[in-house]
Amino acid sequence: MSDKHDELQFLLQEILNTFQSQFTAGISEFELITLLKQPPYSLFDEDALRDPLTLFQTHFVLFHSLYHLRNEWREQKVGELDIRATQIKLAPILSFDAGLQASDPLADYYLDWTNLSATDQAGVNDLLNSFWQKMAGVDGNHYFSQEAVNEAILTLQITSIECLSLAQLKQQYRKLQHAKHPDKGGSVEDSQQVLQAYTTLYKYMSNR
Repeated sequence: MSDKHDELQFLLQEILNTFQSQFTAGISEFELITLLKQPPYSLFDEDALRDPLTLFQTHFVLFHSLYHLRNEWREQKVGELDIRATQIKLAPILSFDAGLQASDPLADYYLDWTNLSATDQAGVNDLLNSFWQKMAGVDGNHYFSQEAVNEAILTLQITSIECLSLAQLKQQYRKLQHAKHPDKGGSVEDSQQVLQAYTTLYKYMSNR
């Protein structure tokens, strides 16, 4: 996968990690995509979802991240994420202990990028790069207010972004997210602010 794809997939994974309360209540795929289209995330583009092929790509990329999240939450004993288009729901830990090792053809399908396209691996990479350009506004005409950028810089405690690389940005994000996480004495609001700042600066730096 390209570095740009890896970074954006990481961003999607981080955002989904903050949706534990929505998953506990239960949320449909449509509702989840709708949330991801809105601020502070603005990860999915409204117009791109009107195209059938892009809509399938959105579904696949989202489910790919959801199955990775399911595996992560299993390891952390957070719970079992039941993933369906009609409802994505987080069940209590005790409900899945006995079936952890069961074969899951759907998970295998969505975790394999080659199933996104009938083309070869190079074709899948090109398709993914094109998808993320549409969905996240990368390499496109995207407006960023200086006020929003300055606020994000302050939130992430960055001195200057002039010589800052995307890898360094991610490293600083992870450092602050670790410190601000509710499990580390932070709050949900602080954690979400850090995520929003990272999203803003990632898109801004990608479009410079």
